[in-house]
Amino acid sequence: MLGCALALLLFATQSPTGGKVESEYDKNADFSKYRSYTWIMRPEAYRPKAHDLIVADIDKQMAARGLKRDDSGKGDLTITYLTLRTAQVNLKEVEKLEREGNKEQAQLYDMGKLVIVLREAGSTRRLWAATTLEPLSPDEKAREQTINEAVIKLFATYPKPKK
Repeated sequence: MLGCALALLLFATQSPTGGKVESEYDKNADFSKYRSYTWIMRPEAYRPKAHDLIVADIDKQMAARGLKRDDSGKGDLTITYLTLRTAQVNLKEVEKLEREGNKEQAQLYDMGKLVIVLREAGSTRRLWAATTLEPLSPDEKAREQTINEAVIKLFATYPKPKK
């Protein structure tokens, strides 16, 4: 039994890959009736520039869906994001080092999780939420591209308005 659990763990975490998007939405919501949104800011991304990029990219995606940002706090919707920075290790690399008798530690890979949550204003009704875990490059330009691509991937799951 323990061997099966370990094998499953190895299979599930073999490499520091990301990109899988998880998304859910309220299937009873009529997204066509919403016209505006207000930001609810939570603790910002660990880097101010990353925060600015995330907000700008989300604003761009919301505008592409016909939604206008309302800074007065009276939007039809509220939107927020959360980030989490973590690290992963490539377990194949760990196994290789062990087979070779190498005592070095396997390389850690910086990962970033982005969560976007959209709610109906004035309520706790969650209309849409999406999350992804992405590898983060130490190169700032590459990180910027990762943020942009992550937001685009998340919004690819945004529900289509009912006709």
